[in-house]
Amino acid sequence: MRKALAGVDTPNLSERARRLPDLQLLMDAAAKIIGPDGAVRDDASSELAALRRRLRRRRSDVSRRLEKMLETRRDALADAVIVLRNDRYCLPVSASARSRVAGIVHDRSGSGQTVFVEPLEVVEANNELALAGAEERREVERLLTSLGRAVLDRADDLLTATAEVAELDAREAAVDFAEASAGRVPEISDDGTWTLSQARHPLLDPRLADLRRRALGETREARDAVPLDLELSAGARLLVVSGPNAGGKTVVLKTAGLLSLMAQAGLPVPAGAGTRLPVFGAVTSEIGDAQQILEDRSTFSSSMETLARILDDSAEDRLALVDEIGSATDPEEGGALAIAFLEEYLSRGGRAIVTTHLSKIKAFAAGREDAIGAAMEFDEATGRPTYRLHPGLSGRSRALSVAAREGLPEKVLARAREILGPAWERRDRAESDAEAALERLRGEERELAREREAAQREVERLAAERAAAAREREKMLESGLAGFERAREELARRVESEIESLREDGARRASESAARVLARAEADAAVDVVLEAREDRIERARAIGTGDRARLRGTRTEGTVSSLEAESAWLDVSGKRLRVPLGELERVGGPAGKRPSPEPSPAVARRGGSDSPEVASVSTPEVNVIGRRLDEAVEEVEKALDAALLAGAARLRVVHGHGTGRLRDGLRDHLRQHPAVSRLHAAEPREGGNGATVVELK
Repeated sequence: MRKALAGVDTPNLSERARRLPDLQLLMDAAAKIIGPDGAVRDDASSELAALRRRLRRRRSDVSRRLEKMLETRRDALADAVIVLRNDRYCLPVSASARSRVAGIVHDRSGSGQTVFVEPLEVVEANNELALAGAEERREVERLLTSLGRAVLDRADDLLTATAEVAELDAREAAVDFAEASAGRVPEISDDGTWTLSQARHPLLDPRLADLRRRALGETREARDAVPLDLELSAGARLLVVSGPNAGGKTVVLKTAGLLSLMAQAGLPVPAGAGTRLPVFGAVTSEIGDAQQILEDRSTFSSSMETLARILDDSAEDRLALVDEIGSATDPEEGGALAIAFLEEYLSRGGRAIVTTHLSKIKAFAAGREDAIGAAMEFDEATGRPTYRLHPGLSGRSRALSVAAREGLPEKVLARAREILGPAWERRDRAESDAEAALERLRGEERELAREREAAQREVERLAAERAAAAREREKMLESGLAGFERAREELARRVESEIESLREDGARRASESAARVLARAEADAAVDVVLEAREDRIERARAIGTGDRARLRGTRTEGTVSSLEAESAWLDVSGKRLRVPLGELERVGGPAGKRPSPEPSPAVARRGGSDSPEVASVSTPEVNVIGRRLDEAVEEVEKALDAALLAGAARLRVVHGHGTGRLRDGLRDHLRQHPAVSRLHAAEPREGGNGATVVELK
């Protein structure tokens, strides 16, 4: 047991393992002497082993001699068997042939027809066998005495181990019961509240049918049991349960009391989550018929004796369970006695659950703030109880309904109604209407509960979808950033390759500027206009003066030079001022206001540029990523952004289409983070509306 608990790290079991004495040496000593069958082992000692070998030899010798005599003296024997009488091996000899077998008679049969004779030929062998047997018994006695002394020396430890193992066995049984009944350890209420949720009496719980069959020999078929739901506040010290006969009132009483005692004993209870039980110093009950004819005690007198004992033992921490209080006598007198008993019991601080059919007791409960009435539900359609408890209702006995169900003739029932009179019928209808209204209210509450559950499930579903969308967006952003990094790495590789090519073929590449190399690498060789060498362009650009018309080289973007600096110029283009390197400008004619209409550059022509001066001055490049994955689209847009920036464009139009909106949202989220983007918005309706995004560049 200590080894089994050695690996357990719970404080309770660890403490029990520590308290268990170490009995391993005693167990080893017992195992050396006592075999699995409970007999002393042959090898318990060398002396015992030798004695038992000698015994076997003697028995074998006696058996051989007697078997020979069975063959030679068959005519004198009553049966051809060897028998043992008084620890001596004998032969069954017919009484009439007694003189033919010389020997010692040890016994005779009940009929007197057979005598059991020890032949003279085996007397000495039997003597030696008896001596060897005596020596063997003495050795066994010596071994058992030695073991007994060792056990007595550890008597205190054995008692401690027995108590601890018994407690562990009880705990294991409790766990087994919890698993079999789907039970749980309830919460102990420290404020006096009492809540039973889906509670089931162990004798009715279908989960425990197999256990009841094994333990109690139950033979009836398992049936579903309606679980009990009960809630009492700390101030509710009296529960009065009423309702029809065989409606489950007594089961409510017994279930509440039994589960409370189980919880206080540390046992799991067959109930659902949320079960909370108070602690009582004692639980007393008056349930069942205690009539004793031989002692001249009636049902009522026995009940009064029990109630008197309950009252004598009453206190603030007591619980009384009384079934059919005030019954078995005149209803008027019985009701008065029951009310007086309950008043006195409650005044002493006790708590009680009672069942009754008496209207006086129901009215008594309805008039007290510390009492609650509850009714067992009855199905009018089927004429049968449903075994559900409804707090706040005064239940009817339903005597006529129960009598009809049990087969009482309708003629008798009709006469009973006639005797009860119109007042009873009016009260019965009123109570039926109240119960029906309450049932409708409970139905609406159940419907509201279902709707709340559905709404909660919808909220959880939407939350899950939002979380999934957030994860998808994060994944898209990560994918876009990864694609951006891949594009950057590819761009760096291609620029390095171009620079290496320039070094190897400097004469042919000298006329191309580094800016042209970068533009062609990032726009995937979109611009193929051969530019002049940067030094020559700057020399020619120095001839441009303030007020001249100038064009951004390689594009149709042109404007008026507003001011000049050492290496750059400020260019007014359609109301916007652009700072442009001098080497990227070329003069297009006379002063401002006489702007010519140059031919579109090949790059602009390939982008689908218009010949209109207005369109040329705006110069809005476009990239179409419809049908692309987000990472591919991000890469294409990055290239287009770089090309647009190098070309001096103020805007970039990204065509992504409508679709599900995932591509659009992913691109817009990415573009909002771009350092070269000042703002972005959906395109005008004639340019594609929300199916395209216009990016304003810094």
